[in-house]
Amino acid sequence: MQPKKMTPKEKSKRDEFRLRIAGISLGNHTFSITCDELFFEISNISELQGGSLQLQIDMENQEKMLNLHFHIQGNVVAPCDRCLDPVEIPLEFTEQLVVKLVEQPDESLNEDNLWFIDENEYALDVFHFVYEIIRLALPIKITHPDDEQGNSTCNPEILKILENLSLKESQIDPRWEALKQIKQD
Repeated sequence: MQPKKMTPKEKSKRDEFRLRIAGISLGNHTFSITCDELFFEISNISELQGGSLQLQIDMENQEKMLNLHFHIQGNVVAPCDRCLDPVEIPLEFTEQLVVKLVEQPDESLNEDNLWFIDENEYALDVFHFVYEIIRLALPIKITHPDDEQGNSTCNPEILKILENLSLKESQIDPRWEALKQIKQD
């Protein structure tokens, strides 16, 4: 199966994550990118249905090394693990990436937050890095928050169905009762 061809709009969004590094002066540089619906569509993060995140990248350009600090803030939308209705999840976190510029990069030395790239590279593509840190920032369990009284704010119709199903499960089929008598060694 061939990958889907990008539209000009998608290509333009993808290119926002290519940070120019050739010929830039030593010192600090700041990049701002919005991770919007188009970003989520391109990145294909299956857990997410959309959102809007503001990404600020502070890059310190040193001799033969780039030190990047990523700050992400905003909201994403994902289905609730309990009722499947959309849940808005606030995210705010920082992450760091160190990029060493070398003559002959060995990609096998790359780690999560340490990359080795060719010193003659024109741009640094951080799209996949941003994709990964957003995925890692998502909570393991996504559910609607409880209200002030501790009651779930999930879809009440779905909660009722789930309650009925759990009542049925709690009633043990008498045919299975005989299995409780079997002793295990």
